[in-house]
Amino acid sequence: MCLKPKLKYENGIYNLFINNKEIKTPENALLNFKDKTFPELMLKEIKRLNLKNLNQSLYYNIFSLAKDKIFIDKQKYIDEVMKYINTDLICYWENKPEDLHTLQIDNWRKQLKKLKDEELKFDYTYNILPVKQKDYSIELLKNKLIQLDDIILACLLIVTKTTSSLLLSYLFTTNRIKPIDLYKNTYLHEIWQSNKWGIVEEEKEKRESDLLTFKKIYKLIKISYDQQ
Repeated sequence: MCLKPKLKYENGIYNLFINNKEIKTPENALLNFKDKTFPELMLKEIKRLNLKNLNQSLYYNIFSLAKDKIFIDKQKYIDEVMKYINTDLICYWENKPEDLHTLQIDNWRKQLKKLKDEELKFDYTYNILPVKQKDYSIELLKNKLIQLDDIILACLLIVTKTTSSLLLSYLFTTNRIKPIDLYKNTYLHEIWQSNKWGIVEEEKEKRESDLLTFKKIYKLIKISYDQQ
């Protein structure tokens, strides 16, 4: 049986109701939106996809993560995401084959340059061992993350776990790269392999699903920055 959502406004607060029951986070907190844009995103997602379970809603999971976890202990989740920094996807290159290396130059170097322009200088390597990034850049990135609002930080956490790249996720959630750019950089190796030897159907479905997720998160990011 599909969920039947309804948006209600009372005392300056918007909340979503499912089957006439006000929804709460897993920790039993009310979402209490001051603007209807965010709950409308969730409402449209539930209706469009005919969701049967609230946990299937990407937006519900993002808002719950922001409310239940990040709002309570923001530093904990910044520390968690920073664990990716010395093994970041776009910092591990291959110099052969030549066409793959060219793709890395055309894509990953461009993203590292964007970071460098704001003094975030991260090295890349051709070795398989973790590279120790500069303490200055690590601390500067931490300081930038602490300034992100809770919803944007929730988006960053989810995207980082999907992409294995905190650096790409930071650029994405600060609105410096589009969903298709995030997708192409995240799956650079897999796309290259598919063009060489053909695509595996399961991999194709996974990548298409992730691209859809990136697009949905980007919509939320754009709205969040427009409201600031």
